[in-house]
Amino acid sequence: MHQKVVEPLTVLYAAQELTIPEIGSHAEKLCAALLAEAQKQRLSIAGPWVFVYHKLPANGTDRCLAEFCLPVDGPETGSDSAFAVKTLNRFACAASEYRGSLAGLFEHGYQPLVNDITGAGLRVTGESREIYHAWAAPDSPDNRVELQFGVE
Repeated sequence: MHQKVVEPLTVLYAAQELTIPEIGSHAEKLCAALLAEAQKQRLSIAGPWVFVYHKLPANGTDRCLAEFCLPVDGPETGSDSAFAVKTLNRFACAASEYRGSLAGLFEHGYQPLVNDITGAGLRVTGESREIYHAWAAPDSPDNRVELQFGVE
């Protein structure tokens, strides 16, 4: 685990209230739609996918707000449609990198990071992020995902 501050980031995004098991299927559809929208709006992609969660639950039945975010170069827009451009706020976080399939993300990615945060006596803010630095497929050992928990 390391602590860092992520600077503000402009993103094209879509938000959904989801359970953890629902995230994968929604991400697949929404990410494709976001890429098409970015092309339609002639926005330049400016970084890897960022999934933002608000109050990520510790179980598979409770819902949380999930925002699927594609970093772009472009002005903010309103939220009149399913997709909008906004700026993610500056984000102080505890972070670690996970490599591997999504099947191990919680046990080998999230759980060790949460243990490190707890052991360091840090307080989480309720916002967490996943940054997809490398993505091959859900079951690929080549995926590289940075996990971030907002800390005070």
